[in-house]
Amino acid sequence: MKEKLYDIINRTSIELGHKTDGKTLAILTKSFLYDLENENRLKRLSIDDVDMAFRLGVRLDTKDSFINIRTFWRWCLQHKQRLNDAYYEVHTLGADPKKVPYYKQNLLT
Repeated sequence: MKEKLYDIINRTSIELGHKTDGKTLAILTKSFLYDLENENRLKRLSIDDVDMAFRLGVRLDTKDSFINIRTFWRWCLQHKQRLNDAYYEVHTLGADPKKVPYYKQNLLT
């Protein structure tokens, strides 16, 4: 998972036009990996969820986007809310799961 997260953060740096050195990327990866594994609000996100959060964050986030842990948290929490909203649409409102973007079988609370 560490290598995949490093690749995600590196790709994000490139997409944002930042020239971040490898040592900084490694420290960010290690720090954010710790958060993903230990923080209750993040630890149920899969690496694919994190990848999608970063992709959408780069493309949709209207705030200044920086390569830092605060930005990573913001993107992941926004995506977690998308996943929870999709779950709500399907299980409470009865929407067709095939038509609800970001729907997954498990609820990320």
